[in-house]
Amino acid sequence: MTAITALLAAAFVAAEGGEELRLFQTTESKDFREIATSGFSIHPYPSVEALDIDNAIERHEFLGLGASLTDASAWILANMPKEKREKLLRELFTPEGCNLGAIRLNIGASDYSTGLYSYDDTPGDVDMKNFSLARDDEFLVPMAKAVKAIRPDVYVFASPWSPPGWMKTSGLMIGGTLKDEYMPALANYIVKYVQGYGERGIAIDAVTPQNETMCETRGQYPGCIYTAEQEGVFARDFLKPAFRKAGIGAKIWVYDDNPYTGGESMARVEKTLSLPGVEDAIDGVAWHCYGSPMDATNLPPVKAAHPKMRFYHTENGPHLALKVRTENWWAERVFAMLQNGCELFTSWNLCLDELGTPMTGPHLCGGFVVVDSETHDVTYSSQYRLFRHIGPFVKRGAHVMEVSGSRDGTHLILFRNPDGEFVLVVACYGSLVRGSQRRTLVVKYKGRYKQLPLPGGQWSVSTLVFK
Repeated sequence: MTAITALLAAAFVAAEGGEELRLFQTTESKDFREIATSGFSIHPYPSVEALDIDNAIERHEFLGLGASLTDASAWILANMPKEKREKLLRELFTPEGCNLGAIRLNIGASDYSTGLYSYDDTPGDVDMKNFSLARDDEFLVPMAKAVKAIRPDVYVFASPWSPPGWMKTSGLMIGGTLKDEYMPALANYIVKYVQGYGERGIAIDAVTPQNETMCETRGQYPGCIYTAEQEGVFARDFLKPAFRKAGIGAKIWVYDDNPYTGGESMARVEKTLSLPGVEDAIDGVAWHCYGSPMDATNLPPVKAAHPKMRFYHTENGPHLALKVRTENWWAERVFAMLQNGCELFTSWNLCLDELGTPMTGPHLCGGFVVVDSETHDVTYSSQYRLFRHIGPFVKRGAHVMEVSGSRDGTHLILFRNPDGEFVLVVACYGSLVRGSQRRTLVVKYKGRYKQLPLPGGQWSVSTLVFK
């Protein structure tokens, strides 16, 4: 992957009407690059309904793109040669690559850890006298610090896959539910975690009380089932008061699971948010997107019923066996979650090896980037290639825009940066239409028009930046 130095250039190419624009593209046959393109023109394309930029509607703010710095990912990074690791981190967290702005940490073991562990395995230690982050000090803390050294403003949030086993009905990290009598102890546990990371120079900006609150892991990896009422009561009566008492400003996001159409998913979210006092105790809802991109349309009704709730996408990443997860597959899901209310889209494991390890569970997840276990050479996932077209261009505090006009079978999303600059990202499968033609996309801006040059017969992702 070659750094695109032109991205950092001070000047844009002037268009006919005084607009400034640049076009970046990745195709099946060419890696990410800037390409020459014509400017806006007074001449319309009468057979195409143009994307109407001037009348685009401003929606919610954009926080950024992120990935999970799991224990497994931290181990991979820590074992890379220093020079290769620093190069990779720059490609991940600066405009030289995809410019990630957030990382998710695991509180204790997840299914992508180097082993099963919690920070306090002493039964009954409700005061956390034996709490210790010594295990994280080996890999996770140093790698989180390395990320912050490159991107000091990185947004950091964290999620537990399971409380310590002794707090649960199973007595184990795997399986079971939280015993109600241990809610105060779990709140103390999370407080200790946030304080410990803060003491190490890593401020935790947000937490979720539990990853995938509805997921039954079938005895194969850490997990904990919460009822809707239990999660709401824990956040309202225990975690938020414990944060206040400790002077912790970290936000609390609930649910951290999929917005599936059908079943109990959305009813469960509504039940949690409707408990008296819960909306005053929490700051948002965390979502995954392991189902259909249409599931994202379940988010706006929740927003309408609870307008002060903010939404964040916290997990979904590459897969070793599901080859369907192409750049366009990711575009459908990333764009859908962002356009339906999420301010953040987070991948799963930041990096894994070619076998999708280390891991403690059964899944075939792949890394956002893959690091060869022998050579430490890096290969980039289709999700990375899509993020590459968003992260360097869309600033924190930008707004997601709703735009009308013909998409001609493409997937697209429009942002407006705080300085008024627009960023249009378009993903195209490349299949020919109308017999033998490429797909046609026309942008209308300030009464002028531009046709976006989309390749035919091969997939592509394009970013048009203009103001």
